[in-house]
Amino acid sequence: MTIATSFAIGDLDPIENGYWGNELGYGELLMRPQPDGTVKPWLLKSLANTSPTTWVLTLNSPIRFQDGKPLNAAALIACMRYQLRQNSSATAALPGAQLTATGTDQVTITTKTPVPNMGYILGDESFFIIYDQAAYLTAKGSPAKLIAARIYTGPYVVTDANDQIMHEVRNPVYWDGKPALSEVTVKFITDAQSRILAVEHGEADLALYPPTTAAKTLTGRTDAYYDTGTPRGPTFQLFLNEHTAPFSDVAVRRAVQAGINYGQLASQVMNGLYKPATGMYASTAPYALTTQVTSASKAMSLLAADGWTAASSGGVRHKGGQALAFTIDTYAQQPDTQALALAMQAELSPLGFDVSISGVPDIDAAQKNPAGWTSALEGDGTTSFAGDPITPLQEFFTSKGPDNTTGAGNPKLDRLIDQLASTLDASTRDNLLQQTQRIIARDAYGIFVGQRLPAVIAGQAWRHYPVPPANLWVSATTAPSS
Repeated sequence: MTIATSFAIGDLDPIENGYWGNELGYGELLMRPQPDGTVKPWLLKSLANTSPTTWVLTLNSPIRFQDGKPLNAAALIACMRYQLRQNSSATAALPGAQLTATGTDQVTITTKTPVPNMGYILGDESFFIIYDQAAYLTAKGSPAKLIAARIYTGPYVVTDANDQIMHEVRNPVYWDGKPALSEVTVKFITDAQSRILAVEHGEADLALYPPTTAAKTLTGRTDAYYDTGTPRGPTFQLFLNEHTAPFSDVAVRRAVQAGINYGQLASQVMNGLYKPATGMYASTAPYALTTQVTSASKAMSLLAADGWTAASSGGVRHKGGQALAFTIDTYAQQPDTQALALAMQAELSPLGFDVSISGVPDIDAAQKNPAGWTSALEGDGTTSFAGDPITPLQEFFTSKGPDNTTGAGNPKLDRLIDQLASTLDASTRDNLLQQTQRIIARDAYGIFVGQRLPAVIAGQAWRHYPVPPANLWVSATTAPSS
């Protein structure tokens, strides 16, 4: 199997780049995300909530790391404790957590407060990557040593990697049966069209992160197919930097929110391969609210009431000598961001906005300087890859969230999210989720642009490839469909 992807893997360091392992077959998580948005045991045999603040993790046995050492309770505690110290997301999710070996293959986690989304946390690549901690510490800092150390548990072992290609072979000591493929090759190709051509020319079996526009251009071809899955919620968010003008002004943020035509983005710009984003979550979620409604008249009223005026109809608005201007950052690794940004530019211009578009090489790095950007269109969903709605709220929308680059801050919202993160009753959680949505929509802390049907370009032998949840592209059972 050969995969062409847009995101290059720097090295196999679990703290820096470990999340690629479960996606590409050389690593695994404790819990496995499912297509319906739930999680099930993966490396774990079971996960039990024995009291409001106690969870018992029982590993499948025997499991060996690729270096032959056992994954037992001691090994699991070692890597989880290290990540609680080194990974800010893990620390924020389980502050003050205590891990104790309560059996050879059993670990008990005791938390300060109830953690209703523990299963999701253990099935999310942002938190706990599972690897041989002792072997990692001897290889840390050296990409070559990290490959040689074989610190992961997955069905495929990385043999070599550089900034262009990575090779994997079948893991001879894999714990869950013989993996289906003998080899996996991953090619790192930033240009979307080049990835598609690689499939058409038989140089790759799958091309990841294709532009949605490719669906139309591939119609009728027999060497490459546009395969889709099911969206679980908004795929792209427009992040507005409240540290800088004009988005330090809530009226301007709300005007952008009202001025975007979500239905048009889905049906026309993305050819019906998106669903309109009517709020933070998929409409099928029991807690979902409709919080985004397109209204050009509302957008213009908001701007006029806030003092933004234009010299002529359709011209750029000004206030206090400043133009109503901002830039949308896009990135090549997610090619749909460019098409979406162009459409939003066209939709917002008649309302008096002067919108520029800038392609950046690293969308996360571009947001590090609080004063160095105005907006960014990024592929961060409003549920975690595993399907959890709580974690993204903590990371993006709390005042001290590790991924809160916009400067969003609201004490009431912080309190609601804190309460949500420790509430075990499902109906109470749904109510709290709805309260958070109303605040986020009211102050336009986040704008949710579209629900993309997850897709790949598949070659003839991989036609009808089932697009997996959580980007789990390679598993022990992954095999050609024909």
